[in-house]
Amino acid sequence: MWLIPFIFVLLLISGTAFAYLMGAVSILSFVMADKTQFLSILPQRVFAQLDVFAFMAMPLFILTAEIMTRAGVTRSLIDFALSIVGRFRGGLGHVNILTSVFFAGISGSAIAD
Repeated sequence: MWLIPFIFVLLLISGTAFAYLMGAVSILSFVMADKTQFLSILPQRVFAQLDVFAFMAMPLFILTAEIMTRAGVTRSLIDFALSIVGRFRGGLGHVNILTSVFFAGISGSAIAD
C-alpha cells in the first residue's frame, strides 16, 4: 500500500492533470486491494449520467443555429430588430436582447422569452 502515495506524488510531479491523477490513483487502489469487482459499476454510472435530455438538446440547438445562419434567417432577424430599436440610445444592446427574444420564440422556448 506504500506504492499508492508514491505513484500519486510521481504523477503529481510529472504534471498530470489533477482529475486524471485522482482517477488513476483511486482505480489503482481498488486493484491493489483486490476489490476490482466494484469497478464494474463505473461504466454504468458514466453512461447513466450522460443520458440527460439537455445533452441531446444542445447539439440540436447548435444545428438549428447553423441552419438558420446559412439560410440567412439570423441576418434578417437582426436587421428587423435593428429597424425597431436600433435608433434608441444603447440600441446595439437592445437589438441583441430583442434578437434573442425572437430566437427563443422560434425555438419554442417560452421561458427564454
